[in-house]
Amino acid sequence: MSHNPYSIDSVPAPEGIPFPEYYPLFMDWRFPISVAAIYTLSILILNPKSSKVSRVVAQSKGIKQSGKSSKDSSAMTAFIFVHNLLLCVYSFSTFLGAGSAQLRNFLTHSNFTDAYCDRDGSFWNNALGYWGYLFYLSKYYEIVDTIIILLKGRRSSLLQTYHHAGAIITMWSGINYGATAVWIFVIFNSFIHTIMYAYYAATSIGLHPPGKQYLTTMQISQFLIGTSLAISYLFVDGCHASAGARMATWINVSYLFPLIYLFVDFAKKTYGKPSANGNGPLKKTR
Repeated sequence: MSHNPYSIDSVPAPEGIPFPEYYPLFMDWRFPISVAAIYTLSILILNPKSSKVSRVVAQSKGIKQSGKSSKDSSAMTAFIFVHNLLLCVYSFSTFLGAGSAQLRNFLTHSNFTDAYCDRDGSFWNNALGYWGYLFYLSKYYEIVDTIIILLKGRRSSLLQTYHHAGAIITMWSGINYGATAVWIFVIFNSFIHTIMYAYYAATSIGLHPPGKQYLTTMQISQFLIGTSLAISYLFVDGCHASAGARMATWINVSYLFPLIYLFVDFAKKTYGKPSANGNGPLKKTR
């Protein structure tokens, strides 16, 4: 990883990544920008004017829904279940891989800020670059979340669209410029996603696990704590190996403030303040 504090160049491809020949394509700034723009434009075109009532709400209120044949319904259920299960397993693998590496990073450095800022680049070279790059790629696949919503005849909210489009760009910036602060989003978000996608896998096959309200609180807490930690990297000397890394941290922080607002605003309108009664929406995050 580059340690020129004035450089805004991309860092080299992490070692051990699958299909390294495609790394230049995925890390070309035009790729994430183009995908995010096409995704957003597609939502504007395909988003229905009104949203169908979800299956869970319909059942709770006794609303009869007209739908596809049982064969089509079973195929969709199977697809949604496998989709969520795969993301759950992947998220758990990312959390274990990146989380254990960060723990070793702190245990093997006597100086806290050296470990926190990864001043010798060991954390990035040994784990963060690899797991962070895969996490960045996963943001493209998570667009399937929105496709499922549209296939069900429901609207993709502004929060949903902003979240997915922004996550692609922010993760690209963090990996492209080797910003150490990206570990916050990789580890925190993979942990939340492990629980969240497990929940969605269960509900897709008719199970109703408890604790949904706690997930909402965890998600909002993730944003608040993650943003605070990311900001700290902007004020600790030696926490950015280059000008590009500092810029990437600013991009991520700038993305998180509107995301927090949109998420909390949606929670208030739908369920009331999560902090007051513990209830809130279970939204898919970064």
